[in-house]
Amino acid sequence: MNAFDADAHVEESPATFSDAFLDAAYRDRRPQVVTLEGQGPVWAIDQRLFPRRTGRGAHHFSTPASVGETPSSFTATKRDELGSVTLADVDARLRQMDADGIDRQVVYPTLFLAYPLTDDEGCAAALCRSYNRWIKATCDRRADRMLWVCTVNLGDVDGAVAEVRRARADGAVGCMILGTVGDRTLDDAEFDPFYAALTELDMALAVHVGWSSPSLTSLYDNVYDALVVPFTTTLFTGFLHIVASGVLDRFPKLRVCFFEAGCQWVPFLLDRMEHYHEMAVGRGQYRAKKSPMEYARGGNVYFGFEVDDRLLPQAIDMLGPDAFIYASDIPHGDREWDSVQKLEARTDLAEDAKQKLLVDNGLRFYGL
Repeated sequence: MNAFDADAHVEESPATFSDAFLDAAYRDRRPQVVTLEGQGPVWAIDQRLFPRRTGRGAHHFSTPASVGETPSSFTATKRDELGSVTLADVDARLRQMDADGIDRQVVYPTLFLAYPLTDDEGCAAALCRSYNRWIKATCDRRADRMLWVCTVNLGDVDGAVAEVRRARADGAVGCMILGTVGDRTLDDAEFDPFYAALTELDMALAVHVGWSSPSLTSLYDNVYDALVVPFTTTLFTGFLHIVASGVLDRFPKLRVCFFEAGCQWVPFLLDRMEHYHEMAVGRGQYRAKKSPMEYARGGNVYFGFEVDDRLLPQAIDMLGPDAFIYASDIPHGDREWDSVQKLEARTDLAEDAKQKLLVDNGLRFYGL
């Protein structure tokens, strides 16, 4: 079947922050691609480097994918064409989608999987606006097949609300955030105007894995550890605080999906939350009105998955086939190649469940 890809990516390039998209007041501070001897290209933003692959606070992603037209060593190992990776050549991405059996695709950023890119809230917001303007212009070249989500700086909630309104008017189908806002959790009442705006706009909220908590990320000094723990556990933190802290009571129409940590954490964490639920209620420490399982089964909460997740059938047994959404993760190097075909070939999933996972659930999440 032709899949709906709910979470693919682009690896940003200097075009993302060019004069056509970046506010004039911040052009003298635009992100720069610089090359480090022995490490290849990185982004320099306000004298910080992204990614940072060694030392405390290590993290890794492939953007920038090239220096000019020369692919980085990371990009050169991929089967993807450079133009597909950076979306400089939209037709190259469409060819990749066709080869993978994907009809339509929602594009997410890569650089913004790290937080904060800068301590200057005004500059951080300007970088988000620049990305959002650029990805709109890029996806509009083939709007019949390529959709996009915006990203915002929740360090400035008023600015984030204004940006989701602007992006929604420009055609964004959702908004991506990370599992924490620095060392603040997503149940902070300060973020309520942001959730209210998403609800009013009928706009999907995508909580994505990423290095969003500096205090957690700083515990690790190599990429392997950083990918295994802080990259993913911040997503679990986001799930805990949206589900167990009353956010979905205050905003019952909010649709939220937790992307790119697979689905095998879902049975474990939900069971853990259920185990302590009654005790926490009795002590006044559980602030939501319903149990965690009730929210997870309620129809507004979704989860990504990997097509080779061994526990996918068990997760479906727990929550039903309507809760899980297919995502390709194109063009990231750790994705599962030929993922649509691999899911279709699984014999431990019902055929009607495959249709929901590959197509129907993603469309419903984005309100399409």
